[in-house]
Amino acid sequence: MQIADSFPTYEAFDPLVPVWCITPEVDGCLHRFFDTSPVSPSGRYVALTRLRDEARAPGPGDVAEVVLVDLESGETRTVAETRGFDAQLGAQAQWGPTDHDLYFNDMDVESWRPFAVRLDVLTGERKDLNGTVYMVSPDGTTLASPCLKRTALTQGGYGVVVPPSAMPLNDPADERDGLYLTDTTTGEERLLVSFARIYEEIEVLRDELMGRRGALYGFHVKWNRQGTRRVFLADLGGLLD
Repeated sequence: MQIADSFPTYEAFDPLVPVWCITPEVDGCLHRFFDTSPVSPSGRYVALTRLRDEARAPGPGDVAEVVLVDLESGETRTVAETRGFDAQLGAQAQWGPTDHDLYFNDMDVESWRPFAVRLDVLTGERKDLNGTVYMVSPDGTTLASPCLKRTALTQGGYGVVVPPSAMPLNDPADERDGLYLTDTTTGEERLLVSFARIYEEIEVLRDELMGRRGALYGFHVKWNRQGTRRVFLADLGGLLD
């Protein structure tokens, strides 16, 4: 595919491969993470989160934009607004198996409930799902995610921003929180495994946490390339008084 001539090339430090700036007139854009490509399956589009204010950390209810860059035509357009984002990974914008399947998070600020969106950027069709997205399975059938409202209790910037009153605190090994999966067809979310079960079944974890203050919270969730296994990173945070 031919990259549009409107994108300026980057020539500082003598790059060994061609490099283009694809957001020369749009400030505050970021892609998600190294393990999910912002480039669509066809290679034509790039999905980004645009922060409207880079001078401060996002606050509850702030709005960001989901931006689509057409590498062939050079067009850049905002395809959605979102309140379900934070400064490190934005709204978790990432692709499913086709250019018709762009996923990102949004949030109902009345209830402070984050939820994933599947957007067909070619037709504009949108479907709101019940669960959230941290990483889409390779076949696009399942979203995996920790509780994004709790993520900031261990690592700021990777979840969504809510008021402290809307951020649930866990018991040390909570049976109500853990690793969540969402079916992208039905939109239904389920708790795959709770922290209570993880704590019960992993002896070395019980030994490590014995006598320490705080609780387990989810952080990263990763799929393997085959979509058959997940890695779930948890940490001790949210110290309880």
